[in-house]
Amino acid sequence: MTTTKNNYLFGLIAFVVMIVVNFGLWRLFFAPSNGVFKLFTPMYGLSLAAFYFYAVILVADVFGWKNDTGNVAKGIAPLITSGVVFLVLYYVFFWNILGTYGITYFSPQAQIATGGTGLEIWNARENSSLAILFVVTALIWVTMIWNVGFGDSPWDGLKKSTVGFSKFFATAFISIIFYAIFFHPNITALFLPKQIFAGVLPWWEGMAMTASSFYHLGWMFAGLFVIMFLNDCVDGFPFNLFRNEERSGSWIGAIVALVVSVVGGYILMYIAEAVMSYYWFEPFTGGNYTDDPRFRHVHTAEIAAFFMLALMIVKVFFNNVFQPANRWLAAIVRLVVVSAVGMLIYFFYYSETLGPKFVDRVPGIGNLDDTSLCWTIMSMAIILAYDKFFNAFPIRK
Repeated sequence: MTTTKNNYLFGLIAFVVMIVVNFGLWRLFFAPSNGVFKLFTPMYGLSLAAFYFYAVILVADVFGWKNDTGNVAKGIAPLITSGVVFLVLYYVFFWNILGTYGITYFSPQAQIATGGTGLEIWNARENSSLAILFVVTALIWVTMIWNVGFGDSPWDGLKKSTVGFSKFFATAFISIIFYAIFFHPNITALFLPKQIFAGVLPWWEGMAMTASSFYHLGWMFAGLFVIMFLNDCVDGFPFNLFRNEERSGSWIGAIVALVVSVVGGYILMYIAEAVMSYYWFEPFTGGNYTDDPRFRHVHTAEIAAFFMLALMIVKVFFNNVFQPANRWLAAIVRLVVVSAVGMLIYFFYYSETLGPKFVDRVPGIGNLDDTSLCWTIMSMAIILAYDKFFNAFPIRK
């Protein structure tokens, strides 16, 4: 009994410390008015936060470099490694190798060197940041589906480095395909004239009422929440049905994870946008702010990210609330708690006082230049690094 109370007490203390760290890092790197570096422009800051989140996933869940002990010092090396991986991939690989010698739109400097219409440093960096954001979204989405469906299969039992490199190249290859289909056409359509021979015109425009890939961002983030909830709050059901002592996953499990993510993502996006239409009426092509279909889609991703953050808070800091013997009772209670915490985060961010004061944002809602995804993903990256690299010390010892 004492241990449980202490764990929840430590969880509350650690959560308060996380809030302080969150505030400090946001003010240092991202806050657009009162920050130091002011990287929130917003796509540049968002792509940085998302890429570091992927770097933590890559180090911890792909290469399996986690700290499962109470020794805090053991978390320093993987933490530094995740930072180095992030910096090397973002600035060296995308900006100075792939963007310079392969695909121009990944590098702001390479775009400016072309001398195209409207290409100056701010627009060029926003365009390259949007492209990198879409790449890393595909990477995160595919990697999470792989982890819950395949696990370490078909390389179970091999060295961690072998498993890690195999999973990385497999997920990267698949991610390239998804990126080319769902995101690349949007980026090629940004330029004047549209690069119709480099990428097809956005094929989803008719059903999404926009050429923006924010449409895909919406259902993918919603699908990630479904995957995370099933894996973390429902003991991995139904994916654990396809695992055993010899293998951590299978093709069937991966297909189930993919179907659950896509179908669940579309269902949640439909529900979220139906609620938006109830309050703000139907969106229309050419609409501004809350009437803009692009905003409705990216707002779905923002809402899903709030719930993903809530899920991580409940799981890491408060041990998924409680541990009853009945899995489905636990799932229902956790869903209620995660939903409540997610809505609290939503109202906090979009409040007229607390949100602007904490994250240095302009009051109001519906501005595409003020997406909450940057702050939310940064918060998730902090918690994930704390959980994976420091074993949520001192909550778990």
